[in-house]
Order: sequence, then C-alpha cells, then structure tokens
Amino acid sequence: MRKKTSVFLAFTMFVSILFSNPIKTVAAASEAPAGWRDLVDYRIFSTISDGWAGDSGFGLETVDSKLPIDTTTMYNGLPSLLLNTKTPTSPSWYNALITVAGWKAYDFTSYYPHGFLEFNIKGNAGGESFLLGFKDRVFERAAGNEITTTVNINSYTSITTGWKHVKIPLKDLMQVSQGINISSIDSLSLKNNGFQPLKVWLNDIRVTSPDKEKEYAPIKVNQLGYPANGVKQALVTGFEDVLTVNAGTPFTIINTATNSTAFSGTLVLTKNYDAIDSGERVFTADFTPLTVPGKYYVAVQGLQNSPKFSIGEANDIYAPFLTDVSRYFYYQRTGINITSPYTQNYQRSDFTPDTAVPFMSNPSVKKDVSKGWYDAGDKGKYVNAGAKALSDLFWAYEIMPEKFTDNQFNIPESGNGIPDILDESRWELEWMLKMQDPATGGFYARVTFQDDDNMVDRQIIDKDTVSSRTSIKTTADTATAAGVLAHAYLIYQNIDPAFAQSCLNAAEAAWGYLEAHPENIRTPNTGRWPYDVTDDASNRLWAAGSLYRSTGNAKYNNYFLANYTNMGIYFEDTLDFASGWANTWNTGFFSYLKAANPNSAVVSWYTTKYQQWFNDKVSRYNDSAWKSIIKDGNYYWGITMQVADTPMEMIIGTKLLGTFESNRAIINKITYSQLDWILGQNPVGVSFVSGYGDNSVQYPFSIMYRTDNLPGVPKGYLVGGPNKFSNDITIGNQISRFAGKNYNDNFQEWTTNEHTVYWNSGLVFVAAFATGNSSNSSISPAAAAFDKKIANQANIPVTLTLNGNTFTGIKNGTVSLIAGTDYTVSGNTITLLKSYLAQQPTGTTNLTFLFSAGSSAALSIAVKDSSVTNAVITPTVAVYDKNAVNPAGIPVTLTLNGNTLTGIKNGTASLVAGTDYSVSGSTVTIQRAYLGAQPVGTTTLTFNFSAGASASLTISVINTATGGSGSIKVQQYNSSVAATVNTLNPRIKLTNTGTSAVNLSDVKLRYYYTIDGDKDQSFWCDWSSAGSSNVTGTFAKLATPRTGADSYLEVGFTGGAGSLAAGASIEIQIRVSKTDWSSYTQTGDYSFDPAHTAYADWSKTTGYIAGALQWGIEP
Repeated sequence: MRKKTSVFLAFTMFVSILFSNPIKTVAAASEAPAGWRDLVDYRIFSTISDGWAGDSGFGLETVDSKLPIDTTTMYNGLPSLLLNTKTPTSPSWYNALITVAGWKAYDFTSYYPHGFLEFNIKGNAGGESFLLGFKDRVFERAAGNEITTTVNINSYTSITTGWKHVKIPLKDLMQVSQGINISSIDSLSLKNNGFQPLKVWLNDIRVTSPDKEKEYAPIKVNQLGYPANGVKQALVTGFEDVLTVNAGTPFTIINTATNSTAFSGTLVLTKNYDAIDSGERVFTADFTPLTVPGKYYVAVQGLQNSPKFSIGEANDIYAPFLTDVSRYFYYQRTGINITSPYTQNYQRSDFTPDTAVPFMSNPSVKKDVSKGWYDAGDKGKYVNAGAKALSDLFWAYEIMPEKFTDNQFNIPESGNGIPDILDESRWELEWMLKMQDPATGGFYARVTFQDDDNMVDRQIIDKDTVSSRTSIKTTADTATAAGVLAHAYLIYQNIDPAFAQSCLNAAEAAWGYLEAHPENIRTPNTGRWPYDVTDDASNRLWAAGSLYRSTGNAKYNNYFLANYTNMGIYFEDTLDFASGWANTWNTGFFSYLKAANPNSAVVSWYTTKYQQWFNDKVSRYNDSAWKSIIKDGNYYWGITMQVADTPMEMIIGTKLLGTFESNRAIINKITYSQLDWILGQNPVGVSFVSGYGDNSVQYPFSIMYRTDNLPGVPKGYLVGGPNKFSNDITIGNQISRFAGKNYNDNFQEWTTNEHTVYWNSGLVFVAAFATGNSSNSSISPAAAAFDKKIANQANIPVTLTLNGNTFTGIKNGTVSLIAGTDYTVSGNTITLLKSYLAQQPTGTTNLTFLFSAGSSAALSIAVKDSSVTNAVITPTVAVYDKNAVNPAGIPVTLTLNGNTLTGIKNGTASLVAGTDYSVSGSTVTIQRAYLGAQPVGTTTLTFNFSAGASASLTISVINTATGGSGSIKVQQYNSSVAATVNTLNPRIKLTNTGTSAVNLSDVKLRYYYTIDGDKDQSFWCDWSSAGSSNVTGTFAKLATPRTGADSYLEVGFTGGAGSLAAGASIEIQIRVSKTDWSSYTQTGDYSFDPAHTAYADWSKTTGYIAGALQWGIEP
C-alpha cells in the first residue's frame, strides 16, 4: 500500500508539473512611495452634508430636516454648517446628526487609537456650549441598535466670534466603555447642553490620524477548498514595512487532522508593489502537487496561519456549495412562509403577500403581483434584475443539465419530478408574468415600498414624483422580460406546455409594445432610479435574439440583423466585464446563436468580436497578481458578480461557438481562480459567500436578517465585495486608499456588503461548472427537421462522439425516451424513429442526450406537417375609399379546408374581433371604422389559421375626396391626463404624407369632447411651428351628441401659415378652458388620449382638406 501511494504521488506530481498554473516571477521593481499607506483624512463635512436634525422647543433651524449649509460664512474656501437655535421652551432638546458615510456605517478602528476629530468653529456671540460625539448603529445588539457617546465642546475650546481650530481625541468621543462600536459608526451627533440658545458655525469637519492603514491576515486561500487534480495556490501578501517574507521563504501545508506537514515549498514573488489593488507585496505559494484529500492550512514562519481549506474531488468540494448558493433563492422568496423542513434556523412568516398591490399612479386600482424573489437586501422586486438572474440559471441548466436534479435543494416543490432549479425559477417567472400590462404588453418596472426604503406601503411603482409621467411601462424591463420569457418557453415546453406557451405569448406581446415604442422609456423616478437603463438597445437585441430562437419568425431575425453591429463597443471596452442587468449584449448573441438558422454574417462578426473580448479577459488574468479579471482597480458595486459572470460567459460563448475544447485549459484556470478570489484569495482575505470559510462574510446588508434576532444569514449569500466608489471618492472618503480593500462587513454597508439575485445566479453557474468538467461528448447534427406528412416521414440518425464517456439516455424535457421503441442504438449511431417523431407537435422539439460524465448535448428538431391543406381567402386584393359616402367595410370569403381562423394581423398588430372585423359563417368583414384609420397607401392584412399557411389581403387605401396627391396624418398626446381638469391640453402633430404641398389654410382639425355644462370657452395656441398667431380655434356643437362627444374644437390656419411640404410636419400646442374656469371631465372624451406621453397616431382627432375627411374616424 505504501509503495502504491508513493507511485501515485509521484505520478500526480508529474501531471501537476505538466498542467499546473505557471507562476510569473516578477523582478523587484521600485518600492512603495513614502506615505503610501498613511490613513487619509476622513472628511465628514466639506461642501456637502447628509443626516437629520430635529428638536422639541428649541426652534432649531433646518433645511430638508438637516442642518443648513451656509455658503455666506466661508473659511479656508469652504462653507460652514450652521447650528442655530432659539430660546427654548421646556422641556426642550435638539439633536443634529451628520452622517459619516451617507447613512451607511464606517469602521473607524484604524483611526481610533491615536485619531482626532478636527474642525473649525466660531460663534455668533461667543461662549456658546453644546455636546458632540458619535453614534453607532449595530443591529440585534442587546443594548439596543444605537449608542451615542458625547463630550462638552467647552472641555476642548472656548467658542469665540472668530474662527478657531478644534482637535478632540476620538477616544473621548467614542467611549468604548459605554458600549459604542467603533467599527460601525454612522453619524456625528450635536446635542444641546442645557437650555441656552446658540448660533455657531462648523467648518471642514474631518477625522485624522497619524497611523497607517490596517493590515489583513497575510495568507489568503480559497477557504472552501481546491479540487485534488487542479491548480492549488495560496497568496502571501502584506505591506512591505511589516511583511517578513521574501522570495524563497519556506511555506508548509499542514494537515489539520494529524497536525503534520503534507507539503513543503518556497514562496515566489509575484508583484513587488501592487500599487492599485492592495498596496502590498504579493507572493505565491504553489502546492498543486498535493492531491491527498483532507483539510489543511498554510503555515509560514512568523505569520498567522491561513484559514482552513479542503482538498478533494471537485464534486465533493463544490456540490454542497452549489446547493447552498442555489438555495439562496428560496430564502429570497416572497408570498410564502419560509418554514421547516426547508430550513431550520431561518424560518419566517411572509412579509409581503402582494396579492392586491395598488398602482402608484392610481392607488384605487390594485393588482396581484404575488410570488417572485426579493431582489436584494431590500424587499423590492424588479423585472430586469430578475430577468438577468433567470437567464443565468437557464443557461446553467441548458449548458449543464446533468448538474441539476429534482430533490437537490430541499424546497417545497422537491420531489415533483422536475429539477429544483426550474421549480425555483418558476416562482420568479410567475411573478414576472403578473407585471405585464395586458392592454399594451409593456412591463411595469418594480414592486416596492413607495419611498424604496421599506417605510411606506408597497406599490407598483409606475409614475414619477419629479415629473408628470405616469402609467410607466419601461422599454428596458419589457425587453429583458421578453428575452427571458422566450427562453423560458424553450426550457418548460416539454415540462408544462401550457405554462411555456403563456411565457411565449407574453414575450411576443412585449415585443409588440417595443415596436410601438421605439423610444427608450426609462424607469419611474421617485427621487431614486433603481435599475434605470439609459440605453435599451442591448435589451431589445436580447429580446429579438431570444424570440427568433423560440419562434423562427423572420421579423425578429430582421431586427437582429439591423442592429447587432451596434454592440461592438461592448466587446472593445478593456475595463468592462460581462453582460449585466442593463447591458445584455452577450446574452442576446447567445440566444441568437442557438436559433435554428442564425445568419452566417452575424456568426462571423460575433466570432471575431467575442474572441477579442475573450482574449482581453485572458490578458487581465495573466497580468493580475491576484489572478482576477479585475483591471486597473475597477472595483464597483457588485464586483463579485463580474468575477463570476466573466468565466460564465467565457464558458457559454465558447460552447456555442464550438471553441470550448481548444480553450478548456485556460477557461478552467480562470474559472477556478475567480472562485478562489471570491472565496478568500483577495486583498481583504474574506470569503464573500456566507457560511463558507473561517473568515467569511457575517453581516450582509439585509433588512430581513438584520432584525430577525438570529445570528448572521443562511449559507450561500454572495455579497458585492470591494467597491472603490463606496463613499465620496472625489474627496478621498474611501474605506481604503487601495481599490481592492474598499470593503466593510456590516449590516448597513450596502455599497460593499449587499447581495442580489443576479449576483448569486452567476455563482450558481460557475459552481455547477466547478463540480467537475470531464471531457464532454458531442452529437452530430445539432439541428434537424421532421415532416409529419406520412409520405415524407423519415428516421433521424445521430452520430455520437463519446470522448471516453458512455451514452446513458435521451430526454424530451423531463420525459425519458424508451430505447428500442423511440430510438435504436447501433455503435455510435442513435436512430430516432419516425414513429416517435410523428407524435411530436409542430414547432420545435428539443431532445437532450445524456452521458456518463461531462455535459449533455442538445438536438433541436423543427417539426412541420406539410399534409395540411391551406385555407384560402377571396379576394386577395381590394380597394377602400376613405370618402365618407363609401359602403361599410370589405367582405372576405374564407375557404377553410378543415382549418379555423385564429386571427388577423396588420404587421405585428392584431385586429380585434368584433371591433376591427366581424365574422359571420365563412365571411369576414373588415370594418369601415378600422379601414378609415389606415393611411392612404397600401395596407396588408395577414389572416392566420390553425394549420397551414397564412393568407394575405392587400388593400389599396385611397381618398377620392382629397382630389389628388394631398394626404395628412394626425398624431397626438394630452399633456394633462387627470380625470378632471379646468383646461384641455391636446398636443397635436400634423404631417403631410402625400406627394405635394398642402395649403394649411385648407386644413381643419377637430378635437371631440363633452363640454360638461354649456359655458363660453376660450382658445389659446401656446406654440406652433407654423406660428401661434397663424393658428385659429372655433367651437361647435354636434347636431346629434355621440358617445364621448357633444362638442368639438376646430383648429384651422390663416393664410400666413403658408403650406406644408410633402413629408413635413408641424406641431400645435393648444389650450381650451371655460371662461369661468369650471372643470371638464375628460375621462371618456372621444379625442382624449390618456395612454401616450409622446406623439402617436391618433384616429379620434380628425383631419380635413377642403372640407373632406382625410384622417381619422368621426364619432
């Protein structure tokens, strides 16, 4: 046994030499500059301030509940804070809080020993007195969440009418004997000392210290562990003035069970001065040859031992981790009690059922938006954030289905025969579907508390508080929802066809909304813009790529072809990472590449761009002392997401482009190294995943967990990690001088210690990959076609390339095909039998080929039935004259040939049965009202049937009343959409759609409404590109009142308005009011448009040339 073990170790050492990660030795460069690790002066008030100030009886002067900033009382070029009270009444108090980090907590541990609070002060009269000190905030503390300790200002200075500089030791202000926590300070407190009024100014308030930045534990390891046959490296780092090691210093790996040395080696200098990320020297300890399973730590003489870690099979290391980072989503669920047996230590009752949530724009209207996940540390639910998370999970399942099973995560749905990852994803999908507006197809952005801070009742946020925008459905949220719902259709179509179809229907309706709104409709602004997208182009591209993959519809392909090259900038940015919730460029291309017939030019262009992106990430990895893909200190909110998502997209992209095998070695290195970084091998030595590591995150920002009176959070929560923008970087108020150390493990620290669903989702992907990635099998072809027509039915042969694995079966969704009945096996050829294929529905059937190891392979089969006889319509061409004397509608005769009519479309817009057309037996009549709204020219209607091809009716729309080539179009929106107003405010755009100029004096426009009480009325034209003085308005009554109208305003033009050239437009902004300013009820008015916030075609405001109706439909 001893001999076999030694031979095995010798062999593994030889293999490790061949495949281990090469250590780049860097010659000693210049040493760190003088003062490189001095603590910076931390500014509490310089030019801006946040906080709260209030009083009882003192008459404290405030602005927006804060101390006012006085820019008239300057000192050393800086403004001052004014503390001004009146003679108090009794009982009386005041308290002014000045936040030190924007209501986050700041760790002053490094400043405390020899630090000072310094500021300048002067009084109005001299001799003023008050108390000042610091307040902490520590949740779930027995002594309470807040402790404030103060001193009397007069103990340190006598205030005079001239400026004086004050310097007070932090030990006096932060009295630890009274329980204050110096690592969790949130504000400076100014309080009354007695009952005398005062008026003082404070200027340039800062914390100073002569001390150095704190040191972190010197030996950084992956605190979870390392696969036995992979690269295994620790980093030994520290400031050069305290680190006692050099190149060649010995290190040992100690087995914790036996306390014996399992491996010995020497340190290699990787970087002499890491100026940006850490300010430290960085050494590498490589112990790749050690492959014996066990638990270990790294020891270097004179240094603190490393945290413990394991060595073992990849699956043994990462499978439990995969389970916990996936169970995170269960803990984030809303609309359900989190209970036993699914958790033991973190049970809770549901906070937010969300079964009847009011709209912010109209609280009287409520909507069921239950289920879904809390997005992050707050209790909001956001569509585009959820879409990003779902996309990551779907790709994990699609690329590695063998990694995900039923009964894997211990969730309520476990045991239903469906992989738990899909059950969990469906919880979010069912909520997302409820966020769609059924009338337009658009998606509302978020459900949260009105002030986004959990203090006011929950609402569907759909309006601005800083503008008049209302009923907002954003295009970015709509596009990302369309992208992920179309993907969901493919994932669930063989699990729950009806649910899958509902996802696809919602995705296509969302696309209709995007077509109707080519402009970027941004997220509601309630003083905050969470998950706002300034450019929705990449979101729309994802929607198009995903819908093209799911439907094969040419219009989605056409959009993709017209827009894909606009994404080039994302591949060229040498500081950027992977796709995210806002920029989804790679996600869009991934979807498109999986379509049955991707355009070859797209594939070629993307291959080049993707390789450029891929090579950049490899270069970053090779150049980093920390073996991360972060470059030039580009640490921002949620950097751990990018550390996980970059290898995820390297894996997905190369898999889809067929280059994974040629890049397998570098992808493995980068993926495992990024996991090393996340799990502790980073500048602060913290494992950013809760429950994984001796020094793992303890206090993620979470409103749920910081008040549940339970320690910490469940295992598997990934926090955002270092963020150099954590505080005001412009004045140096960072947690550290060094980008990679801007981190604070604190329940209040959302900029570095929050979590989100779309950070954990990428971690799920790379964790699944890390469980083991043996050589994958492949199949050929990856796409095929089958015709259900009996004469055309044929078996489909599939060739296997096994790569040392064995074929284990085929699945259609969760249903296994039966060998010998549904398919046969002969050598490396699988034959799918036509008897099985003929049972599949028309559309796309996706089969998953399973193997003993490695990833599965997918075969996409396009199933059609050419035996169907097409329906026929008569006529296929028609003419419609918009002149009012024409007979009603166009009759169309259907010859159905066994099919049924399923609908009629004009482009992507569906006609409404009973409104736009009627059906009587085999005759369809296109209604006059619908036809009258069509512009002069050609309108093509598509008749769709239950089977077979669609049929087209081409209609030439003319208007004999216009006497020739003149034609106009009216677009409109109402600037005020309140139900009751004292002024009507239509905004109208008039366009000449003809081929020759139109004299504007011949044009009349009519806006129809109910006057709601006969009164004299006034008309104003506030502005017009034709000249407001050239616009006229007259009022008239309808001879016979109609629904929504008993009156109309007729807008005309004087001769001074001139003519409107072909293709040109003018705008008219008008107002109408009653002379006594009494109200109109405009809800229900015929021409009133409450839906649009920008110009849109509007057929209910009519246009005339020379007295003949040219546009719109009269009431």
